[in-house]
Amino acid sequence: MKRHILFICLICGFYSGVNAQTYYNMWRGFGEAGKPEWIANLSLATGDSYTGIGFTSGSICRGFVNGGGKWGFLRPGSTSDPSRLSSIISNISQLTVGVEGWVGAEGLSARSLTPGTETTLDLVAASGKTSITSNVDFQGLHIQSVRAKRIYMYDDVLFNQKFWTSMGIGRNDDPTIDNPNNKMLRIGSTGSIGFWGNGQVKADDAPNLLITTEGKVRIGSVSNPHKLNIGGAIFLKQKNVETLVGVNSDSTCTWIGTFSNHGFLLGTNKRSCFYIDPVQRNLYVGITEVQAAQIREELKNKYGMFVYKGILSEDYAIAPKSTWADFVFSRNYNLKPLKEVESFIAENEHLPDVPSAAQVAEEGYSQHDMNKVLLQKIEELTLYIIKQQKEIEELKRR
Repeated sequence: MKRHILFICLICGFYSGVNAQTYYNMWRGFGEAGKPEWIANLSLATGDSYTGIGFTSGSICRGFVNGGGKWGFLRPGSTSDPSRLSSIISNISQLTVGVEGWVGAEGLSARSLTPGTETTLDLVAASGKTSITSNVDFQGLHIQSVRAKRIYMYDDVLFNQKFWTSMGIGRNDDPTIDNPNNKMLRIGSTGSIGFWGNGQVKADDAPNLLITTEGKVRIGSVSNPHKLNIGGAIFLKQKNVETLVGVNSDSTCTWIGTFSNHGFLLGTNKRSCFYIDPVQRNLYVGITEVQAAQIREELKNKYGMFVYKGILSEDYAIAPKSTWADFVFSRNYNLKPLKEVESFIAENEHLPDVPSAAQVAEEGYSQHDMNKVLLQKIEELTLYIIKQQKEIEELKRR
């Protein structure tokens, strides 16, 4: 009977000791090295009413599972109260494990553990590369920044293992999209597509370049129903020939021409219709640049327009000039005797002051000058007739 009472006392003493200490020493093997490790009620480490199990190594709590069933692991060397981490992870409703510091693993797999669910997100670091793979993601891979609403990606970002189009830093540290293959680079939108080059992409709705939903292209701030709208001048340069399409200096007229010392050609069906040379600024209609170069310089300096095949017009006017043929009727005009005129015609085969056929064939003639000469001859002929009429009347009186 005494033995039974002693045994019961030992059992009660054991349980009372366990209830008083609420921890269990763990065997470390032989020797004195190290400090005790134990598993204990979490309240021993926190000194409060937290429930759960704490894991202690080197007299420092390294981790725990709290009363809510959430696991926590403290950073190596951390002396912080584990209740702090326990409170944090307790307030995150869907969290199961909380870790101070880093977690090292060759791979991590985030997945639903519901039977029959195949969707997973795998993070793997192996074979010199790190990969994030979303498997069987029927709704796609979602990446979101809730507060800052920004996602930063450093260096080059490459898309599609088939062609590897890249987006990142290029030459001179310029942001670059590179499509290093012979496939089309497609940029699409159900609305318009705008490009800003002035830093105002978030500040206004006036892009420097706009492609509308109707396929129209707008450059600058101008807007009208045509396919291409450009708000400003167009400058073209090819092989040192500079061309400008815009307005004149006081913005009153359209201006189309060269900005370099080169001629200006307009043509149709791959052939020149008219040409303006850069020196005399003469206009050549139906005459090519090569043909214009063969015209004598004195003619280029005398005339401003050269036309091949002539001009057909309902009317034709000549601007006023300071010379005309009325000098024939001047009292001091020396009217050549008809005998002298006859001798000149016999020798030269054309009237005095009238260009020869050979001269006209080589040099052409001035319409104004020719009209003046013809009027001069008409006036001279009139004087001859008047003189002749007087002689006839004198003969009749005799």
